Amino acid sequence: MINIYFRKRKRFLKSLILTAILSLLVFFFYAFFRFIAFRLFHFDLSSHDIAVLLLSVFLASIVYKPIDHFVLILFKDVIFRSHIHDHSMLTHLTRSLVSVLDQTELANLIVNTFGEALHLRMASVLVYDKSKDVCRILSAFGLKPSLWRNLELSTNSLLIELLRAQNMPLERERIVHSFSWQEANQLRHDFEQLHASCVIPLVFQDELIGSINLAPKAGSKSFTPQEVRSFFEFAREAATAFRNATLFDELRESNQELMKIQSGFLHSAQHSAIAQLATGIAHEIHNPLTIISGKAQILLLKRDKIAYDEQVEDVLKTIVKQTKRAADITRKLLMFSESHKSVRELVDFETVVNDTIALLSYQVSLDEIQVSKRFEHPIPKWFGNIVELREAFLNLFLNAVQAIGTKGTVEVTVCYRKQDDAIELRVSDSGLGISEADLVKVFHPFFTTRQGASGLGLFVTQQIIHGYHGSVRAESKFGAGATFIVELPCNTKSLPTDLEDESNPGVMQRPSKEQQSSGPDVLTKIVIP
Repeated sequence: MINIYFRKRKRFLKSLILTAILSLLVFFFYAFFRFIAFRLFHFDLSSHDIAVLLLSVFLASIVYKPIDHFVLILFKDVIFRSHIHDHSMLTHLTRSLVSVLDQTELANLIVNTFGEALHLRMASVLVYDKSKDVCRILSAFGLKPSLWRNLELSTNSLLIELLRAQNMPLERERIVHSFSWQEANQLRHDFEQLHASCVIPLVFQDELIGSINLAPKAGSKSFTPQEVRSFFEFAREAATAFRNATLFDELRESNQELMKIQSGFLHSAQHSAIAQLATGIAHEIHNPLTIISGKAQILLLKRDKIAYDEQVEDVLKTIVKQTKRAADITRKLLMFSESHKSVRELVDFETVVNDTIALLSYQVSLDEIQVSKRFEHPIPKWFGNIVELREAFLNLFLNAVQAIGTKGTVEVTVCYRKQDDAIELRVSDSGLGISEADLVKVFHPFFTTRQGASGLGLFVTQQIIHGYHGSVRAESKFGAGATFIVELPCNTKSLPTDLEDESNPGVMQRPSKEQQSSGPDVLTKIVIP
């Protein structure tokens, strides 16, 4: 559209100038012949006007090509020099917009081209934000960020309503004279907020999606009608690019939401299957263990009546001890098979961490992995779902163990940060660490570097922690292990009445000053047998 407009405009003006020059030449030759005939030969050519006119036209046609070339140079180097440059820049910009699918990048490209290539004093792009139902500036040239970063225009503002109704460029000095003084003042205020003298609407299929706001070059008060028209033609093409970028963003958000739902369904199915398996295994193993332990204890009770060899007695004691340990593991397996719908309650972090690590005792003992636990007291009780907390911690501990492989160290630290009113859990491993490229993706659903893994463990952990308005992040240098840091706010406002301190309602019960000052931090280093 821009090309057609400029070609028609240029062709018309060129024909007009060329016709005027040729007409002047014909008149000049006609007058010249009459002058020469009368002064030199005293002959009046009035009776031969047609012949003299035809001769003049003939001579003018002879010099037509040189004159046409002269007019072309005049257009190229003088009259249309700046317009051709502006037109070529807008044409090139229109082609560039097609391949951009990010609104901010589109806005940056437009304002920088208008500002740097077309030498405008100010250029900005205003777009409609559906989430807030306001229009906000995405990018600006010639303005300090503080002037436009937080600028928002209501969709009910007079300027936005005019753009939507008229679908035409609005120039401040021309449009304000068409309204009453109150509306004119409101329009001036809107223009001043945008620091613009001309606002070009971005319209796609009768839907206003934003505007391009411009201030002319230094020394100019306004744009020429030709410039405004070319900007408007460009805005029509730019509106399509912005609409495509909006659709792309919506598609990306929908895809991310679909991935979350899909991973949620998969995780729910996996959790249900694991819960059923854990329940079956726990019951099937627990019953024989109870029988074995009971028989061994009966034999130990009869040691006064029956003289046992010392070695036999030690074996019976070992059987009782190990069956008790195995029964304790099956009991904890049953904890993890409980429903996620269990109620929230006061949770002891130290107990949860110890119970969760105990589930991995057999695996870490086979892989010769040392587990170091540090609890920096006092640690207040935390209000939440113990099943969810166990699952989140188990995923972190499993990730650390699997990252090491064999022969390494896992360090677990739990502390209460009083200044932030939050409990912090750190899980560090001595594995190979995480590369910088993978570090930003570790919490993405289905992302994994281990063959056969689902890639859902850390994602599920993140969802659980975020559900309590907490945060989880990973820190790592490749070759130097990794550390996962969980921060959970105590959030005492969500406590039910029966769990609040009677002396200070709404505050979670925490250790007294005597308890806080009693003894150093508890540091426990264990090698799980």
